[in-house]
Amino acid sequence: MYNQNIPIVFLLFILLYSNAKAQSKVYLSGKDAETAIDWDFKISEGRNSGFWTTIPVPSNWETEGFGYYLYGMDKMVGEKPSIGYYRHSFDFSKNQKKRYFIVFQGAMTDTNIKLNQNQVGFHQGGFTEFKFEITDYLKDGKNELKVKVNSSSSNESLVKAERYADFWLFSGIFRPVFIQEVPAEFIEHVAIDAQMTGDFTMDVFTNGIKNAKSVVAQIYDVDHNKVGEEFKANITDNKTTLQSSFSNIKQWSHEFPNLYTVEIKLKNKKEVLHTYKQKFGFRTFEVRDHDGFYLNNKRLLLKSANMHSFRPETGRTLSRSNMEENVRLMQDLNFNCVRPCHYPPDSYFFDLCDSLGILSLDETTGWVKPLDTKTGAQIVEEIVTRDVNHPSIILWSNGNHNAHNPELDSVFHQWDIQKRRPLKNAPKNGNIFEGYTPDWDIVNTTYYPNYETVKRALFKEDHIYLPNETLHALYDGGGAANLKTYWDLFEKSKVGGGITIWALFDEGLMRTDNGYVADNQGAKAADGIVGPHGEKDGSFYAIREIWSPISISDENIGDDFSGELNVHNKFTFTNLNQCNIEWKLINFANPDGTPNGHRTVASGKINTDIRAGEKGKLSLNLPSSFVNNDALAIQVYDTKGNLVYDKRLPISTSKRPTFRASINIPFKQSKNEPFTFQRQNTLLKFDGNSGVLLSVTDKGKPTSIRNFPFLTFEQADTSLVTYTNNSSKAKATQIGGNWLIETKDSKGFDYIKWTLKTNGEILLDYAYTLDSGKYNYTGIGVEINADELLRKRWLGEGPERIWKNRKEGGSLDVYAVEKQVNIPGLVYNPPSFEGCFAPWDWAVFYLKNNLNIGFQNKTDVILGVLNPINAKDAKRAIWSYPKKEGLFFFDHISAVGSKWKAATEFGPDAQPNNIDGQIKGSVSMYINWNKTDIKAKRTDIELE
Repeated sequence: MYNQNIPIVFLLFILLYSNAKAQSKVYLSGKDAETAIDWDFKISEGRNSGFWTTIPVPSNWETEGFGYYLYGMDKMVGEKPSIGYYRHSFDFSKNQKKRYFIVFQGAMTDTNIKLNQNQVGFHQGGFTEFKFEITDYLKDGKNELKVKVNSSSSNESLVKAERYADFWLFSGIFRPVFIQEVPAEFIEHVAIDAQMTGDFTMDVFTNGIKNAKSVVAQIYDVDHNKVGEEFKANITDNKTTLQSSFSNIKQWSHEFPNLYTVEIKLKNKKEVLHTYKQKFGFRTFEVRDHDGFYLNNKRLLLKSANMHSFRPETGRTLSRSNMEENVRLMQDLNFNCVRPCHYPPDSYFFDLCDSLGILSLDETTGWVKPLDTKTGAQIVEEIVTRDVNHPSIILWSNGNHNAHNPELDSVFHQWDIQKRRPLKNAPKNGNIFEGYTPDWDIVNTTYYPNYETVKRALFKEDHIYLPNETLHALYDGGGAANLKTYWDLFEKSKVGGGITIWALFDEGLMRTDNGYVADNQGAKAADGIVGPHGEKDGSFYAIREIWSPISISDENIGDDFSGELNVHNKFTFTNLNQCNIEWKLINFANPDGTPNGHRTVASGKINTDIRAGEKGKLSLNLPSSFVNNDALAIQVYDTKGNLVYDKRLPISTSKRPTFRASINIPFKQSKNEPFTFQRQNTLLKFDGNSGVLLSVTDKGKPTSIRNFPFLTFEQADTSLVTYTNNSSKAKATQIGGNWLIETKDSKGFDYIKWTLKTNGEILLDYAYTLDSGKYNYTGIGVEINADELLRKRWLGEGPERIWKNRKEGGSLDVYAVEKQVNIPGLVYNPPSFEGCFAPWDWAVFYLKNNLNIGFQNKTDVILGVLNPINAKDAKRAIWSYPKKEGLFFFDHISAVGSKWKAATEFGPDAQPNNIDGQIKGSVSMYINWNKTDIKAKRTDIELE
């Protein structure tokens, strides 16, 4: 009788036999921060020192309550560097025919290892992976591992490079530890050069070779289908080179991250001694001197930010989900690249970059002090041998700031089969070309350029230009401020390489000795586009729009809309017919109701054939009723399913009501006070000379609404003089059911004109003329006590505030925001409640005592809400804004600077406003317009 189990048993035997020939790992620690395993631990100095307890591994001991909190430029006074002592017992089943290595993926900084009382090895360097053979020391059964980790180092070069820096310092075994099991003869590692053409070269590094005769390789696609034929080479010493060529391969790029796997077998004739697998991608990255960066023969600009490995609660130790969150965040920002700066990140981060599609740099340790050549050569070897096969890595980075050691350039090429370019990074005040003469033209990475420097580098000089730190995102400055201005220049230049913003995250450490709040060390570490926990401010949304691979130039549509929108496909490789593009007709919530956001009333798909880099038309088949809706939304999803573009175009013909009034009741003029008017429970008192609204009373109770309008401006040129104390006489006139209150040449205004309408609308028209010159901001205001304002709802492009040089990124919608403190770098409560918001249609403010005030924009004024707070020591990341409490309607607003650059250094969009001539504006106000005098009687009885 046929036994159906025989094939299954045979298959299991084959799989087990195959696995026995492959490398395997046994983790002694957790695989990441979320799966950390407790080891015994004692620390010599600082918090919780001097006794044995436990600590999770991997972790930084500072975040687990041990040692000292140290920022990189802090100086220890009278204290010794902390030394951590680890013990870990484990059972192990040892195969006497195998060899064993213990691998530390990262330990800071000097690490001494003993196994079963035997000295295993000593390593220096806090950010690189290292391993030692333990075959002779590992026992079958119970084993005891002891590790001594010094937070500092006896190597002076490493101390200067790793322990003096503008970032938090951490210590301990912060990345996983595992035992690697391999055969007696085995493949140590491989180095792959897989070109876009399908040409494939691989160096195979072997160890312990006695009987092995050849190395055989087979490539598989993502579905484990064989690609091409098996290829091989006879073993030559400890490095054997294999070559082959493949047709019809799928190229790897950030837009199409196609990965393959090569399976390598170490063979003695027919016997397989060891099997090794490595993922890779076919791609060609080139630095074409005096030209630019090319991926698969396509020129591209790098859109990037600097990123440390950091989390507020776990320091330098991350979970795998943390690392995926980082990549997803960058893709939300429409980055195509990242610079993990000052040290290499976890290898799993690069796995994510490979699979999800983000280009990356890889950098040697160091902030301002270079590694000496001997130490640096060791560090470079450890970095390159670990990371050489990641297709996402396109450039090496040879130190930061002044930490460049030119003698290490050749070490990168010694270990990198692809010969990727090592970059020199130059500080903002350095000369990158002085004393450095490599065999290639230098990529100009000089930090923090102003606008004139950018123009000169892009159009007067002929070096590839990649400022590797720029537009410093301290507090609410930089980041996206003037990114559009800079980026437009890069897109037009023949030598533009890209922009790397400083930095991705505010790096606030949660400190148990400091109230358990995110400590950004004041202005030192609050550098991020987003906050410590990913909190988003205006720069996030603006960068997302500016760096979107899609751009639609149309800003609104009307009843003459032809059904076509002008689009620019800025993808490098993607045709728009490969994207998912949707249109939606939407209607927004209104100021009378309680819903927020919008409703989708119709939707459809858009199919179009526009190749990468080209412009064309999006053709939409809209229903004829589109003219009755509020806006047309276009959403574009890339081939990976990421939303890369979301634009909402107002429909100018929409007639949907905003502020509704069920009854028409005229304002009544007081018999005794001709400039006092009442409508239902609202009493308005105007100044008889200036026409200014002096006060508002609700149900006989005074409110804090007063002094509307007052003229507000700030002169950039202090020599300008504008007189605002002039006075005249107002007049009040009734036309039909409406009242007009007018005055001229008073309080700095050319005129003020109020129209009090029967539907409750209070319309203000105004005009003023300032002395010709430059102003930081101009506009009008209404005083309101800040402590009475509770929340706001508004229709406009939000959710975040804008500045003159950071207007991009808003999405048209209805937003509701509670009043809350938001201090950049200190208190994170996004979205911002205070500041400048535009464009906007209407806004409702809810005050104490059930007082509602609504405003409607009539002439594209910019809404200003209360007084935005900046954090301490903002350097040049500052703005100009009125000091009075209240609401503002600006005709011109201030730009914002960055930490190292005043706004005026950022180019034309960041200059003070040049005012010459009369300024006119118009805004409507509604007070308790939607309340009824009839209320339901409350019943306090409930039925069970």
